[in-house]
Amino acid sequence: MELFYRLLDELRILVQNNFWLTPLIGVFLPFIEAILPTIPLAIIISFNLSVLGSAFGTVQGTILTIFLSTLGSFLGMFLIYLLIKATFAEYFVKKVRKYKYGNTFIDAIQGRSTFFILTLLSNPFLPSSILNYGLSLANIKIKKYLILTIISRFIIIIFMVFLGSVFSIQKNPLNVLWMMLAYFFVLGIWILYLRSRKNKKGSFFEDKD
Repeated sequence: MELFYRLLDELRILVQNNFWLTPLIGVFLPFIEAILPTIPLAIIISFNLSVLGSAFGTVQGTILTIFLSTLGSFLGMFLIYLLIKATFAEYFVKKVRKYKYGNTFIDAIQGRSTFFILTLLSNPFLPSSILNYGLSLANIKIKKYLILTIISRFIIIIFMVFLGSVFSIQKNPLNVLWMMLAYFFVLGIWILYLRSRKNKKGSFFEDKD
C-alpha cells in the first residue's frame, strides 16, 4: 500500500503540471482497478474526486469523477471479458468446474437470477476483477453483461464519490470502516427495492426460467 500511495502522489504532481492529463488519469485508475484485484477502489475514487475537484471545481469535478470513473471501470471490465471470451474461456471453465465452489459459482451466475448477479457486482467491497472473471467464464448474453456491468459500476462509483467526499478516505483510510457501515445500510434498502421489482412482469430484474 505504501508503494500505491507513493504512486498516487506522483500522479497528483503529474496532473498539477499537465492539466490535460487530469481526465485521462480519472479514467486510467479505475480501468486498472477493474483488471487488478488488489487495488482499492475506494482510494482511487477519493483520489479522482480530489484531483478533478481541484482542476474543475467541486460540482464539475464531482460529475466528472462519476462519469470518468464509471467509464474507466466499465472499459477495464469489458476488455477482460472480451479477452477471456476470445481466448481461454472454455479451457478455464473446464478447470474451474472441477472444484466444488467454482462449479457452484458459475452455476449461480448462469442461473436465472439477475438480481443475484447485480447484487454481487454492486458491492464495492468485493474485487470487481474476480467477479468479472467469473462472468467471463459463464454463459451469459453480452447484452445482459453490458447492462449489469454499467448499472453496477455506476452504483458503486456514485456511492464511493459521495461517501468518499464525506469520509475523506484518502486523508484517513480508517474512515473506510464508517463507509462500509453506510454502504451496507444503503445496500439493504437497494436489495429491498430489487426484490420488489424482480417479480414485476416485464421488469429487467424479473427472474426467468
